[in-house]
Amino acid sequence: MELFIDTCNNNLVFLLIQNNKIIDEIILKDNKRISDIFQSNLDDLLKRNSVKLKEIKSIYITKGPGSYTGVRIGLTMGKTLFCINPVVKIFTISSLLFQAGLKNVISILDARSQKSYFGVYENGVSIIEDQILPNETVEDISKSFEGFLIVQDQIDLDYASNFLELKTKFKLVTKAEELNPNYIKNFI
Repeated sequence: MELFIDTCNNNLVFLLIQNNKIIDEIILKDNKRISDIFQSNLDDLLKRNSVKLKEIKSIYITKGPGSYTGVRIGLTMGKTLFCINPVVKIFTISSLLFQAGLKNVISILDARSQKSYFGVYENGVSIIEDQILPNETVEDISKSFEGFLIVQDQIDLDYASNFLELKTKFKLVTKAEELNPNYIKNFI
């Protein structure tokens, strides 16, 4: 049994996977209270599928960029499970890459304050480093990638399809202390 967690961008997403098939999901969009509802929703997902947390063998987590608190929620769960059960496998992926999928995509996520997280991907490979840019710069740079699809703020994102498509792009984390967020923002 495997579990996918995305808490980076005001959405709470759980996918429960068995034999490379999504058997259940919870997707709660535009929720600014993820920290309040995370555990109860995870418990509900596991209970309705008669799955115990110790039966989860692999956990896939988006590691940001995104909301500071949101990024920490998913990664903290991963670290906790890793400490409780050291044989669980933890995998991470950039939330920009997860949004992009395996297409030629300009991936944009709201970073607030008139800025955006920005990444450009060609068939699941980053062709410029993920970065944070003023919104007007994002518009200008986007024009130089003719033929690339622009995806923004997880609008119409098919989480299940993107997960299955990108499963091999997630990176295995071998130690709990390696489970680090991708913040991008420079904090003062």
